[in-house]
Amino acid sequence: MTAIPEDRLEQFHRRAVERTRRVGLSAYILKEDGSVVRITPDGKTDLIVVRLGLRNAQSGECEALRTQ
Repeated sequence: MTAIPEDRLEQFHRRAVERTRRVGLSAYILKEDGSVVRITPDGKTDLIVVRLGLRNAQSGECEALRTQ
């Protein structure tokens, strides 16, 4: 399996987020550490962290996925 350059992966995530926002859905992005970033159509981001089977949601912005 070949590695995907980080810039291409970031572009893919940005396009996916924009597409889902246009149709009024939330986008969910799975990160390598097992956490999930939820981006709502209004641009709000939530970091969802799962540890030991418990869900812990944290509201806030994720710099890497902020849309311009």
